[in-house]
Order: sequence, then C-alpha cells, then structure tokens
Amino acid sequence: MKPIALIDDDADIRQLLSQYMAKQGMEVVAFEDGEGFLNTAADQYCLAILDIGLPGIDGLDVCRRLRKDSNLPVIMLTAASDDLDRILGLELGADDYMGKPFNPRELLARVKALLRRSELNPTSQSAEDGISINNQLRTAHINHQPLTLTGAEFDLLCILAERQGDIVSKDVISQSLHGRSTSPFDRAIDTTVSRLRSKLTPFASDPIQNVRGKGYVLVIPCH
Repeated sequence: MKPIALIDDDADIRQLLSQYMAKQGMEVVAFEDGEGFLNTAADQYCLAILDIGLPGIDGLDVCRRLRKDSNLPVIMLTAASDDLDRILGLELGADDYMGKPFNPRELLARVKALLRRSELNPTSQSAEDGISINNQLRTAHINHQPLTLTGAEFDLLCILAERQGDIVSKDVISQSLHGRSTSPFDRAIDTTVSRLRSKLTPFASDPIQNVRGKGYVLVIPCH
C-alpha cells in the first residue's frame, strides 16, 4: 500500500501518528508545512491527513491547491470549536475531518473507512443519457461529459446512484461516508450534497431532491 501523507506542524503529533500507524502496518511520510507536501506528487500517497493550522500556506489553501488536479482522499485536522473551518474544508474538497485533540484509534478507523471507499470493487457501466460510473477508475460522466468530483462527492454519487429514485437518509449516507451516524448539528452531509448538486445542476434541473426530514433522492437516470 502507498504511504499516508501527514501534514502537521506539531512535531509531537507527527511522531505519535507516525509510530501509531507504523504499528498498524501503515507507512507515514510526515511534513511540517504545506509547501513541502505540495512539492511532492500526490499520486504517490494513498491518503493525506492535513492540519488546517499550518504555518505559511494553511491547510485550507493546501486542500484548494491539491483539488485542482488530484482526488487524493483527505482527512482534515481542526480545532474542535472551529465549525467554520470544518465547513470550509469540506467545501474545498476534504473527505472527512477530526477535531483536535483526537483519539488515534478513531483517526485510524476513519483512515481505513476512506481507504475502503477508494478501493471499491471494479464495476463499469456506460450510459446513453444520464450518469455512468466507473468505480475502478473512480470517474463519473453525465450525458457523456466528465464530472470533476472530489473523493467524498464521488462516494456520495455512488451511494445515491445505487438507490437512484429512492430516498436515502442522512444516517445511511453518513454511515457509508464517515462510519458514524449524524448529529443534530452536523452539516457535513448537507455540505457534500450541496457541492455535488451544484456540479450536476448544469446538466439537469434539481438533480438531487431534498425530502424534508427523510433524506435525498437522485433523480437523474443511472446506467
């Protein structure tokens, strides 16, 4: 397996996670700033753990630059009270987040969940009109036009496409994406749905419908 990129200016966290992940059979390449990470090729890593509060280029800007040409799965580390930073991180393309301080075991669980989603069994379908998904290449097209999606957006599209035309609850989506149920004030799912909807809207009016109190419905045909 490719190594995990860990970008955090806290030397203690870099040491702790590097040692903990190594015990779990995972290699970690650690960076103390965003510049060092961005100067390497993203495709040499399987996942990035990215701290928002970095010196120089902060984690949000690192995520923004990364998403210009990479769908590398990203877990952002944020101060527990920084709701705005968490929302901004998700809007910029992060796949998950954890507040500091955190339990390394929970972080490991989220890393494994993200890696499982990025290693889906290969299935490929083609479309006349509508959405086609290639899970092996992690690509999606709508009406033969490629969609530029983040990892979380692609996974959400797969979840909705598997149940196309049916209501999918936020809890089902959260369990599939993050391995946990939603909380009353958790906006992560809403944010990811909003991002995906905005990318589908040029091709269809109201492509993902919000059924109040129940969940979401993908109304575009999937083939």
